[in-house]
Amino acid sequence: MKEVNLYIDESGNLGTGMGRYFLICALEVNPTLKNAISKRAGRVICRFKQKNDIPKITELKGSRLKDDDRLELLDKILFKGIKVRYIVLDLKQTTMLLAKSDDKNACFNYLIQLIVKRIVEEYKDVEKINLYLDNRSVKIGNRLSLKPYLYNKLVLEQLETKNNVKRIEFDINYFESESCYLIQWADIVANSLYKKYNSNNEKFYAKIKPYIVYENRFPSKKFGQ
Repeated sequence: MKEVNLYIDESGNLGTGMGRYFLICALEVNPTLKNAISKRAGRVICRFKQKNDIPKITELKGSRLKDDDRLELLDKILFKGIKVRYIVLDLKQTTMLLAKSDDKNACFNYLIQLIVKRIVEEYKDVEKINLYLDNRSVKIGNRLSLKPYLYNKLVLEQLETKNNVKRIEFDINYFESESCYLIQWADIVANSLYKKYNSNNEKFYAKIKPYIVYENRFPSKKFGQ
């Protein structure tokens, strides 16, 4: 069975008056190396905290990292078995009104769906996609709606246009990010990519680029205008 693991976090704010860009990053972790990479993530985070006298209970956030520390961590995160997928939304060009929670939920679901859709297109034999998300960044209503939304968009709707449609299982998991080191990795990568768009700092993007297998600037025709 072809199985895909995505560890997802975001950078920026999905709402009005909160900055121009919103970015979602998914770290795709090779299923055969998942356990080894998960252990590596724990070692990397714990050793970095110990080295910098950061309490064990303090969550490591990408937005708080100094440049040298960020580069050090990216060197350890960007390793075999890791692929980077991301989508960045230009809030100025979106036609959605993002003042209400339901609007934000709908937008978040749509962006996640674009990332997952590309995986379905790339991996013709995929049968299961595991998504791991930060519990605090996802509203309660969205937790209930994401799984059926993905199934409706990527399986049921295909019945109208394709003769053979394989059922795909979407397993959605929510964690407190401080207890999932790979989500912390996703946060560091997301924030590093975000700097390219939010502050025109491409230094970190250049380091991540060799590991990027999917990037989407949305909406493509008006992005950044």
